[in-house]
Amino acid sequence: MAEEKPRKKCEHPSCNCTVAEDERYCSEYCANARDVLEIGCGCEHPECR
Repeated sequence: MAEEKPRKKCEHPSCNCTVAEDERYCSEYCANARDVLEIGCGCEHPECR
């Protein structure tokens, strides 16, 4: 049985998704919008809808 990697929150301030410990963003959308202040996230994942 493989161990699951620890998870952390996506670094985009408005995103609620989690990512693997070695990742920063859950999607290309969040990586591209990293410097944009948004009320809601547009990554389209269920956590952010």
